[in-house]
Amino acid sequence: MSRTMEIPAMFDLSGQVAVVTGSTKGIGKAIACRLAQHGAKVVVSSRKADAVDAVTEEINRDFAANGGAAIGVPANIGRRPECEALVAAALDRWGRIDTFVANAAINPYYGPLHEIPEDAFHKIMSTNVQSPIWFSGLVCPHMAEQGGGSFVVISSVGGLRGDAKIGAYNLSKAADMQLVRNMAVEWGRHNIRANCI
Repeated sequence: MSRTMEIPAMFDLSGQVAVVTGSTKGIGKAIACRLAQHGAKVVVSSRKADAVDAVTEEINRDFAANGGAAIGVPANIGRRPECEALVAAALDRWGRIDTFVANAAINPYYGPLHEIPEDAFHKIMSTNVQSPIWFSGLVCPHMAEQGGGSFVVISSVGGLRGDAKIGAYNLSKAADMQLVRNMAVEWGRHNIRANCI
């Protein structure tokens, strides 16, 4: 299938801007590329600048014919100043954010919950739960001002199940599910959709 194939009008994202965290591989990269394929301007982000540059170049090369374009902003989502810089770069470049996809997440610990080191637990929760909260506070006011938008958090089936090895990660993913429920209550009246996948 050609990446420059004609896109049905119902999927036309021309003029829209999307930010995708953790978008240099896997699910995040697939989301960023698909958004660009449908004409969106995409902000590619992850911790490693070289990976960000490579995906940004790929999107600009492969999806320009469909109106897609990208800029790259390296960011560690566990650090609030870098989250702020990511949002600021998107707004500085394109003046709006229509879709925000909180995809990046970490899991530095495998084992039973009662043995998890405190620093590992705090790192999982601050990255996987706190950063989407930060981003919602940074992005949703702009979306409300422009008339609406979409905020998506990528969770996991692990958020619905117990696990003897990745319990802390699963706990964070269950929290993400509740986060979007709260976002829907707080921001839905501003025409902002909050979804967890």
